[in-house]
Amino acid sequence: MESAGVKAATGIEAYRRLVTFAGFASVATGVAFVFVKLAVWLLSGSSSMFASLTDSVFDSLAALINLVTLRYSLMPADREHRYGHFKAQALASLAQAAFIGGSAVLLVVHGIDKFRHPQEVENALVALGVSGCTIALTLILVSFQGYVYRKTRSELVYADRFHYISDIGLNLGVMAALALSFYGHLWADGMFAAIIGVLILRGAWKIGYDAANTLVDKTLEVRENQEIMRALLTTPGVRSLHDLKTRKAGPQYFIQCHLVLDPKISLQDAHAIASAAERSVRASGFAEADISLHMEPDSPETAADAKVYAEDLEKGEKDAETRII
Repeated sequence: MESAGVKAATGIEAYRRLVTFAGFASVATGVAFVFVKLAVWLLSGSSSMFASLTDSVFDSLAALINLVTLRYSLMPADREHRYGHFKAQALASLAQAAFIGGSAVLLVVHGIDKFRHPQEVENALVALGVSGCTIALTLILVSFQGYVYRKTRSELVYADRFHYISDIGLNLGVMAALALSFYGHLWADGMFAAIIGVLILRGAWKIGYDAANTLVDKTLEVRENQEIMRALLTTPGVRSLHDLKTRKAGPQYFIQCHLVLDPKISLQDAHAIASAAERSVRASGFAEADISLHMEPDSPETAADAKVYAEDLEKGEKDAETRII
């Protein structure tokens, strides 16, 4: 079974190919949906279809921004950006969250107005057929995006995938609204438009929250930190550790730590132990991480710091055993 630390894609090049292809697929699908839904909305005048059209327009714009941002974020590190450009993805996701949130509020307002002043929907059967076709195509796209996300953990692919998953729910709502309106329940069109807007707003919050965590350098998940600590502490010659700092930007992981070693060994031996510890971390699933290890001699002060990390590791192992049971 794949380790929790294994980060899907085996390298930066694989990451680049997958997310770029996913970006182009998203743009192409979004643009196609805009033209189809625009035609159907003009034919039917449905508020729910207008909501779906609005969502697709923003999806297409977001996908295009994503594609441009992806190409920039995948540029290699340079003299002015020593850690690379991967955080551009989180920045774009945060902007998208605000963008999508605004459109969701407009949809809610529009839906409430149509609920209070319902209008007859024309060509409902045509709109139903188109909605069904778009759901089928969207399912194909989100399945591919799900595969890419599992392999890359790209925030932009995740954000894009959410857009299209919400589009599936939106189209199901459109179909329900059209069916009810066809049988005389005109209020359903506006009601579903408002509900869809609320769901999109909730998703925008989740995207923005995750992007903000990346921008403020949130530490890795508890299980990932535990894997790193375990790899370091099982390295022969490492007595303890402290000041473990981890973060992630795009596919790149950054790991910093202080290793406590025997104060009597030579610098050459200490360097060999640190190199072995680094190899152990990479073998635990962080093959291409940026790892920085500081060596220091064992002392009462470092022992007190190390005790905290040992307790965290022990607690994590007990929690894991509880989950298994």
